[in-house]
Amino acid sequence: MSVTSLAVRNFRNLAEVDISPAAGINIIFGANAAGKTSLLEALFFLARVRSFRATRVDQLLTRGESSLLVRATVCRRDGSAVNVGVQWTAGATRVRVGGEDVRSLSRLARFFPIQVINAESQRLLLDGPKVRRSFLNWALFHVEHDYHGYWRRYDKALRQRNAALKLGDERLTKAWEPEFVSAGAEIDRLRRSYVAQLSEATAPLLGAWLGEEDIRLSYRGGWAQERSLEEAVEEARVRELEAGHSLVGPHRADLVFRASGMEAQHRLSRGQQKLLVIAVLLGQTSLLVRDANEPAILLIDDLPAELDEERRQQVLELLVKSGAQSFITCTDRASIPLPADKARWFHVEHGQYREVV
Repeated sequence: MSVTSLAVRNFRNLAEVDISPAAGINIIFGANAAGKTSLLEALFFLARVRSFRATRVDQLLTRGESSLLVRATVCRRDGSAVNVGVQWTAGATRVRVGGEDVRSLSRLARFFPIQVINAESQRLLLDGPKVRRSFLNWALFHVEHDYHGYWRRYDKALRQRNAALKLGDERLTKAWEPEFVSAGAEIDRLRRSYVAQLSEATAPLLGAWLGEEDIRLSYRGGWAQERSLEEAVEEARVRELEAGHSLVGPHRADLVFRASGMEAQHRLSRGQQKLLVIAVLLGQTSLLVRDANEPAILLIDDLPAELDEERRQQVLELLVKSGAQSFITCTDRASIPLPADKARWFHVEHGQYREVV
């Protein structure tokens, strides 16, 4: 999938934006606060109906305006073109795909997979397991057709079982366990398979960029793996009744990053951490290109930050080879070591966009 036209209205500091991006690499350059990140944010909003840097949609409005609109035409893998749009006004959000209103945001997310690489991406290493589980869930939502169904079943069983545990009702707790175990075991199986594939896809990048470190990705299940989930639930039930919530299961799992035997966030410098996260997200992108109905669109904010020119060149070469559509921001055009004909270039000043050659 690639965005072939993009229109943005009343979004942050952007003027009326109407651009035609390339199917491959798009470079957005301009001074700080000119509106570079805002365009990435608008694309993200189009896919997720939320921001990656604001907590409320009304914070995205241009001052003095009461509604915003982001609209795009996207070209799908089969060559068909589909119009997608999100309009927000206070109290109402309208999402349209292919001329039809869409009420399920999961349908929009599946149709329009989008991923961000920015300073916040290092949260994948620095924040807790919840962030890493979300990372896995997002990827599997797009590459494994059955995953969303298993997750919905498990989430319902988890909530109902937790309610029973909080009441101290052992009979009702046991009643929800077959569904809890059945769906949870499938989630665990699919996550383990995906992490193994991700580790394989990421290994060449990590070897080239961080060869001095022994980087390992592994999946830690939410229970002792020498037991089945059913056995773990049976063993933990007494403690869970005392605690009032489920202590075992894939909701307590984690994706673990290690560098030379240590947790990566404690071993690596900030620049090395950024390389690790970029490698993982590019590995994820390669799996999406291979397996998903529509490969992800990448939003890369301030690529040059903390990366030397050689590393920037390597990242750009991989992006070109991946075939994914990418939107990359920088303050200085010269900081992107890419021939002019290998990308489409957009300059932004005071929120106004123009294509340059």
